[in-house]
Amino acid sequence: MRTRKHPVLVITMCMMLSFVYGALTVKYKIFPFHQLKALKDSTSANASTRSRLAYNDYYYHKKSFFDQHKGQYYDIVFIGDSITDGAEWQDMFPSRKIANRGIGGDRTDGLLNRLEHIYSTAASKAFIMIGVNDFVSGISVTGAFNNYKKIISALTARGIKVYIQSTILVGERKKRLNKKIIALNKRLQKLADQIDTVTYIDLNKGLAADSLLQAKYTRDDLHINGAGYAVWKDIIKTYVQ
Repeated sequence: MRTRKHPVLVITMCMMLSFVYGALTVKYKIFPFHQLKALKDSTSANASTRSRLAYNDYYYHKKSFFDQHKGQYYDIVFIGDSITDGAEWQDMFPSRKIANRGIGGDRTDGLLNRLEHIYSTAASKAFIMIGVNDFVSGISVTGAFNNYKKIISALTARGIKVYIQSTILVGERKKRLNKKIIALNKRLQKLADQIDTVTYIDLNKGLAADSLLQAKYTRDDLHINGAGYAVWKDIIKTYVQ
């Protein structure tokens, strides 16, 4: 007479065998260890890329606006995040035709994603100030700097004179970001020293004291007020004019 195995026992044995095989796979890297690892790495990389390429609605609004308003030519283009976006550069320098291509919330990877908006201005000079949102989003100093290098390389290849304006330090309530900002600025200054068509401008020498954005120039320890823009203007006016 044939003996029938109890289904619970069969299931338990299968589970035990699966556990043992899984443990051996990890320990001795037998099949399919490398295939599973590659799948995991690919999934993690894709998730990271999707996360970092997710911008706010304002970014897409401004990008679509710039997409529809190409073909106007300018002398100078200002590039950056909300701190650049928040200034009326044309009013500050009325003798020059200036395009403002700042977008609130933007990061270095976002700027890389919209370089056609910079090219379309036909500007011979580009003033860049960006980076703080990278660090708010968890991007490393190396990641932000590598994006910066790609941006500068792309602009200089087009014959554009690039002015790297130091990423502006933040105030007391956000000061945890300043260590990364200082590290990025040091790398940017060194990079500018190596390229003839790139100039580094230190905005912090006028806006920040003791490695902090001065309270009189900001309302929230991040964005610049009218007095702050007046200082900024005074620092860069020689390069603009």
